[in-house]
Amino acid sequence: MTTNPEEKALLADAYQVKREKQHWNPADTTAAIQRGLAKARTKRSGRTFRVKWITAVLVTVLAAGWFLMGPLGNYGQQPATYTEPVIHWGVLEPFRDISTDMEKATITSALNHGYVQHVDRTVTSGIYQFTVNAVLADENRITVLYTARTDASQEIYSIVNTKMTDARTGYVLDNGNIGGVHFSKDKHTIYGRNTIERSRNKPLPEQVNLQFQLSSVVPDVVNYADNGEKERKYKFSKKMNLSFPLDPKFSIPKTEVINVNRTFTLGGYEVLLSEVEMSPLVTRVKFVHAPDQEMDYKTKLSLNEIVRPIEIISISRNGKQTKLSMVGGSGTEDGMMYSFSSNLLDNPESMILILRGKPDKVYDDLQEAKKDELKIKIK
Repeated sequence: MTTNPEEKALLADAYQVKREKQHWNPADTTAAIQRGLAKARTKRSGRTFRVKWITAVLVTVLAAGWFLMGPLGNYGQQPATYTEPVIHWGVLEPFRDISTDMEKATITSALNHGYVQHVDRTVTSGIYQFTVNAVLADENRITVLYTARTDASQEIYSIVNTKMTDARTGYVLDNGNIGGVHFSKDKHTIYGRNTIERSRNKPLPEQVNLQFQLSSVVPDVVNYADNGEKERKYKFSKKMNLSFPLDPKFSIPKTEVINVNRTFTLGGYEVLLSEVEMSPLVTRVKFVHAPDQEMDYKTKLSLNEIVRPIEIISISRNGKQTKLSMVGGSGTEDGMMYSFSSNLLDNPESMILILRGKPDKVYDDLQEAKKDELKIKIK
């Protein structure tokens, strides 16, 4: 668990980047990162410890950007857009806008099918208040929708040092930085989403415990960096805990596995789309290196850069199309695994995976780029 005040401030800044990122365009993001790297290079002397932590945060942000927004300087692919859902989210309406729509398709599908548990439990510590509003879960994920607040004396800033455990056994389900997006027009309120990956080889806990700290900005108080620049001062709550049960209905849906086993050529390499896993909260697509190809480590890294999915088009029986956006990904021992949002509960009739067809080509026109997209039928 992170306890160093400087580390906490860096983590808080990383979360602020997440809050502000939704207002940036790719050009702004690129320029900001370039300015930050240039600035860091001029300050290495005598600040080794701090630079190491800044570098760690930058790597985290850049890694998230790689999966969520694509590489810097891509062909200009715009974020997936979705038709605004017709249902009203009721008491969860404030959470409709927190996702920049990478998870909205999943949550909308869950709400349409009553696949949500309203929790509405609150814990308070001094000026800080935290409420778990609702939770969704399946074999692969637990998603918590929450509200964090401070009183009028300080501006809410972020949530740090989160850990979720099985309340009965103490088994750690997640330990680290919160994985959601924060959004609110009120400086004293955060609406957030925490998505926890879990193994479906383990039974869903009957009850979970969420441990965390909230941070805020101390008004009219600043610190000064070594170069004389002003830095905001942060205050952190005591460790807070909130426990709540999980509805047994979340244990009913089982992950559907589709064995695709289709080989295609991309960037001069053969790639096998092995299988697709579908559960109510996530769609996972597994790629493996073609078995008859000998690859060294460098080639495998190159292939990871070449195979770049964009989205999945899910089509219902009545022809309605839903765009499932990519929400994460990682390398595996023999390939890659990418995660997308899900609408499994809508019982899609067919699904089409869309990839960048010519990964080395730079486009000035989005329509031209779409002509080169590679489409692979999943089901």
